Amino acid sequence: MTERTIEEEIGSDIYHYQTKNVFFFIYDKDKIIKNIDAFIKSYTKNENNFDKNVDAIVIQPVLL
Repeated sequence: MTERTIEEEIGSDIYHYQTKNVFFFIYDKDKIIKNIDAFIKSYTKNENNFDKNVDAIVIQPVLL
């Protein structure tokens, strides 16, 4: 899977779900998403500017 594929799926899912609040929990085991902050910012929407509240949470494993 590529970052572009993830973006397309999330974009599709935002409109698919008929609810006011949508949360995306993304476990990025292979660290596909390079800039997590920019990714989260692009998918965080609020009801004032958008028709629903959308939040994305990205988790990448940390090797110690």
